[in-house]
Amino acid sequence: TIGLSSAAAQVVSRIAAVVNKDIITTHQLDQKLQEQLAKQERQPSPAQLGALRQEMLSRMIEETLVQQRIDALNLRVSEEEIETALLDVQKKNKLSREDLESAVLAQGLEFDAYRENLSKQILRYKLIGEEVRSKVDVSEGEVVEYYRAHLEDYRLEPQVQLSAITFPVSEKASNQERQQIRKIANEALARLRQNEEMEPVAASYNKTYGVTGGELGRFTYGELVPEFVEAINGVDDGGFSEPVKTPGAFLLLRVDERLPGGLRQFDSVNHEIYQLILDQKTDARIKEWTQALTTKSF
Repeated sequence: TIGLSSAAAQVVSRIAAVVNKDIITTHQLDQKLQEQLAKQERQPSPAQLGALRQEMLSRMIEETLVQQRIDALNLRVSEEEIETALLDVQKKNKLSREDLESAVLAQGLEFDAYRENLSKQILRYKLIGEEVRSKVDVSEGEVVEYYRAHLEDYRLEPQVQLSAITFPVSEKASNQERQQIRKIANEALARLRQNEEMEPVAASYNKTYGVTGGELGRFTYGELVPEFVEAINGVDDGGFSEPVKTPGAFLLLRVDERLPGGLRQFDSVNHEIYQLILDQKTDARIKEWTQALTTKSF
């Protein structure tokens, strides 16, 4: 009898949870726990480990409930949907398929396992769309009310669009060599102020001095170093600054356009706010839905 009781206890100890018709074993739980611990730099204390184990079990129960609901609704993911998702990942990260596969392998994951994880994400998204998002509604009045209550979030700072011609200066350059580069920059500036085009002027010095020219981008004044702000102060749109000294170059800055600050108009942020409220409502509904799944389940 003692032997039978011990064997029964040993079997029961290997069941971490029963979720309706499915079982989560302690072996599965320990595997997930080790995967999580491998990602952490510092090992947890015994108390932290116990809390992490409980959190991991709760997460596995939720995942099991979600998978059971997916099966009940007979949701599937096609190869075409997975391929579309992979192409979307490549596009967002500007990667080729080979680059993506290498990046996945570098993270210690086989590409087939990555595809499987992607398939699970798509299934979960479909389930949420079916069970939650389709039942969430955002009215025009809510969007307007949010906009009025958060006007400060939609104020734009003044910005400036800049281009530049860059005259490189070697770290080992002597004072005389630096003065020569400055002289060339001033010579180029004189040509630009005689209405010569920026690209040909930059190209004419490229072979000898490695000069380049092109767009720098759009910036708020707070994003620019003080030297740049001072240099473009008083420069008209389309005009060039005096040479600006930086650690590795002299720059001629062109002010392409100044954009005044102000309030973004409602029509330009309408969809953005709609999506924000929709996501907030969806997140709240997902929590309610998950709790309902748990309450209705054994």
